[in-house]
Amino acid sequence: MLRLGMEVGAVSKEDSFWFAVTGSVVWIAATLFYAAFAGGLIEQAFWFYVLNAALVTSAIAFFFHLTTRLRRLSHRRRAKAALAFSAPGLLGSILVLALFKTVMPDLPPESLGRYGAFVVVAYGVLAVLALERPVRTA
Repeated sequence: MLRLGMEVGAVSKEDSFWFAVTGSVVWIAATLFYAAFAGGLIEQAFWFYVLNAALVTSAIAFFFHLTTRLRRLSHRRRAKAALAFSAPGLLGSILVLALFKTVMPDLPPESLGRYGAFVVVAYGVLAVLALERPVRTA
């Protein structure tokens, strides 16, 4: 339902807050998982890396959709909600990439690019899902 004083497609401050909090928690969990298991398991074989990227991307999409359901957000407002959801993770990832050797000292230098690709794929899929048009019923 459209609230008075809000433009079509706008997201309320409360919705933005909850999307940002959920996005932050998901990003922190994914980054801690990557830091803990990248050197020992994830980066040992290409297929482990692909599987991890798919699982994390699925988790990000799941928690975004769960938050949209809990906040009862319409499809037309999902693009702006995805921006609020992904902004903390993207900013945090920029910080991690800038301070990679300090934040993840046990990982080799080539892991910097792998982590960057991991972030781009995960949030790229989220953007595609948020921009998806709802299916019209006949």
